[in-house]
Amino acid sequence: MSLINKLTAKLSSKSNASAAAIVWPETAFSREQHAVRNTQFSQTYHAYTNPQQAFEFCRAQADEGVVMALYLLALQYEQGDGQQTYLSQALSCYQRAGDCGHPESLFNLALLQLQGQLGKPNAVLAFSYFEQAAKHGLVQAQYNLASMLDQGSGCFQDQTAAFDWYNKAAEQGYTQAWQNIAVMYYRGEGVEADKLKAYAWTLLAAKAGVDEAIAAEPEMTQALNSTEILVGKAQFDHLQQGFLAYLPIETRFEG
Repeated sequence: MSLINKLTAKLSSKSNASAAAIVWPETAFSREQHAVRNTQFSQTYHAYTNPQQAFEFCRAQADEGVVMALYLLALQYEQGDGQQTYLSQALSCYQRAGDCGHPESLFNLALLQLQGQLGKPNAVLAFSYFEQAAKHGLVQAQYNLASMLDQGSGCFQDQTAAFDWYNKAAEQGYTQAWQNIAVMYYRGEGVEADKLKAYAWTLLAAKAGVDEAIAAEPEMTQALNSTEILVGKAQFDHLQQGFLAYLPIETRFEG
């Protein structure tokens, strides 16, 4: 068990001990069964036009262990009724859904911990939840996990791991990750320094409209000779072909 996991286990041991005797209904279902139940729930839930009836249906389905119902109920508890929020109920629903591998619930648990909405901000627990959500493929969690590894927030700094997670987010079209990859190549953080790869990723991020990349591109271009610019732009063209779907339509075929 890693140090982070040990710390997380220790910090949450009291709450886990009190909940250990409870067997929630959702634990009886396989991943495939959860998928079917979530689909059935969503079809009925979105047919409701009366908000109160939709809420009552959602709560009843959450009591039956429908993961999507738990998540939506948690969102409503967190948002509150205009007079107060119900964070303890939201936490319970997020936790139950998260225990079933629901990435958005894990992500929201991380935010609650990181922002201190449950008390003192807890970056260690936030890191753990982001990591779980990232491993389930949630792109925002992958980016946040990379950022925490990059900065050493809630974990030991590991820029090599940060670079890997930025790449996972980048592969899903998270454009800010493109810019962060460019910076890491430029500085040689977590990866061997390569100014031409840094230039190519900067051009890609700039084309996607990332402000930092747009600001950095002219100075980077000026610092390169004509051959380096040609090589960097060739690398950019190769990158662009792999990420066309994530670029604004009006820029896809620009030079």
